[in-house]
Amino acid sequence: MKKKLSVIFALVACVFAFASCGSTDNSTYGGRTTKELEAESENLASQVVSLSESDLKQYYESYQKQAKADPDNDDYKMYETMFQNFVENQPGLGAFVNYTGFKVDKAGKNITTTLTMKYEKRDATLVMVYKSYNMSKPTSINFNPVYSLGETMGKAALNVVMGMVTVFAVLILISLVIYCFNVIPYLQKKFAAKKAPGAGAEVVRSIKRRY
Repeated sequence: MKKKLSVIFALVACVFAFASCGSTDNSTYGGRTTKELEAESENLASQVVSLSESDLKQYYESYQKQAKADPDNDDYKMYETMFQNFVENQPGLGAFVNYTGFKVDKAGKNITTTLTMKYEKRDATLVMVYKSYNMSKPTSINFNPVYSLGETMGKAALNVVMGMVTVFAVLILISLVIYCFNVIPYLQKKFAAKKAPGAGAEVVRSIKRRY
């Protein structure tokens, strides 16, 4: 009996040991830990959040000009997109509150970090994508509001309705064009019929003049 109890306690201890090991994320991605990536995301987010709307617009316009002047520089385009996202989305979110979550996803050579940011009206995410062979800087940065399932479904339904309306409008237009092809020969015959008597009368007049 004592041996059975000792075995059970040993199994329970092993389960707790595995659980405690799993609760700490010590994963590394291209030599960088999850904590380092989280700190980098929060640092960037804090700097951008502290900017006023006018400053955000100035940064966006500045990177937009630089991206046009030097289209081969991917960094200019990346920051242009990021500041554009903040300019378009942040005003409708309200005041920034805090950070509520962070995760890292790996898909092939891409490492994607997602920092969840809590605002007064709705949450938003700062998404940064890295290449596993070069984790020194991201290749893209996006800032997006988080929509509820109902809002997402509503937008999807609206897109479906708009798509159906567009398809039916095009089909009606095509039907009208096809119908016009049937009407055109009829109009041509009618026009020719009106013109024919005049031409015949002219021929008769010319014959009468001769005789």
